[in-house]
Amino acid sequence: MIKTLQNTLKQDREWLAVPCSVQDTIPLKRIWPEGIFQQGSKFSKTIKFSDINYAIAAKEDKTAMFLGYSELLNALDCGSATKITIS
Repeated sequence: MIKTLQNTLKQDREWLAVPCSVQDTIPLKRIWPEGIFQQGSKFSKTIKFSDINYAIAAKEDKTAMFLGYSELLNALDCGSATKITIS
């Protein structure tokens, strides 16, 4: 368990050089029209979901939301570094 955590933390580290200009402080190397960003050797994608109120949703809707969320999590590769932010 600890070795897996250490390997994950090693994958997450990326050494940065001291920037010489304002343009160098922006770590993005490339941006695709589909919303995919390349930062160093890593890629990122942001997806915006519509606002839903889980607390007052019907039981069928809650089940559908939960199954959709579990499909998203199951689609992720277990060997990849993945971060999910829910705001």
